[in-house]
Amino acid sequence: MSNIINLNPIPYLTWSWLKINSDKVTYDFSIKQNDGQVTQLSDGLEITDGNTVQTQLPEPEFSIGKEAASVICNASKGKIYTFTKTNADSRPLILRVNVQENSATCNIIHAKAGAKANVIIVYEGPSTGSGTTYLSGVITKVYAEDDAVVHISKVQLCGGDVNQIDDTAVVCGERAKVTLTQIELGGSHIDAGFHATLAGYQSAFYSDTAYICQKNQYLDMNQIVVHKGKKTVCDMKTHGTAKDEATKTYRGTIDMVKGCAGSNGNEIETTLLLSPKAVVKAAPIILCGEEDIAAEHGSTIGKLSNEMLFYMNSRGIDQKTAEELLTCAKVTAAASAIEDESIRQEIDAFISNN
Repeated sequence: MSNIINLNPIPYLTWSWLKINSDKVTYDFSIKQNDGQVTQLSDGLEITDGNTVQTQLPEPEFSIGKEAASVICNASKGKIYTFTKTNADSRPLILRVNVQENSATCNIIHAKAGAKANVIIVYEGPSTGSGTTYLSGVITKVYAEDDAVVHISKVQLCGGDVNQIDDTAVVCGERAKVTLTQIELGGSHIDAGFHATLAGYQSAFYSDTAYICQKNQYLDMNQIVVHKGKKTVCDMKTHGTAKDEATKTYRGTIDMVKGCAGSNGNEIETTLLLSPKAVVKAAPIILCGEEDIAAEHGSTIGKLSNEMLFYMNSRGIDQKTAEELLTCAKVTAAASAIEDESIRQEIDAFISNN
């Protein structure tokens, strides 16, 4: 019997004919736990089993929706990575998740008050062309206590046999700062997003997402930041390329709720469109329930401009090469924040081979 998971709901519905209100996937199989493999440990780190932590922070919410989150959480007992060290020079925790079957991964990143946490998660999976597709469901909860500084990097290098649901659910205490770097390159049908709740005074969330959507890939993104505390800040950047017969959907929401006076939010999304057959949809949203705030957003879809092409041609670079350079540049710029040279090299190699 086939089951349908509804996911990535937009916070406020648009006209249904836009077909951007949500996404869904169908599955008819069991899902097994896949905790991934730790390949590099970080100083001041404790690893335990479980799916709850002791904290005064509110529970983070999910961009993929409660239904999808429940399916994933019920299939994984969970791992908790607790950071207590305040030394910013500690090497990052590296976690690799190899998708070889239908699996669920549920991790909790808990940065105690004043702690520094740097986590890199790499997703890999097969591309056999056999027609068998595996579903990988991933939830990463991030609790950033007061004055904590957290950097999460997610690198998706899956093959064409993988459909993935990936959610990063964040909650920040007072003056906490969380940065998310997300690279989306592989897979077949990918639902990737985050939900950040800026609960504490002067808390901040920064995201930088880069992607290449090509061939017959389907990439569906849902990014939400809710400002609750006073003088909170968010800056959301999403840049990528759509080509061939790929489909990309972007939802980006900044929600300024009543009580978040003095907050500032910014959201920018750009897509380089390189094929008339590629489908690109975007819905940048600002919700405003507070008067004393500053927020702006923008979404741009465009081809390689004649001016840029002329500039490239005048230096001996043809159109195809120019498109490849600009496509790679978007990803390379975001990946430069990942603090591991070998993983940045893996990203370059994946782009070169695909």
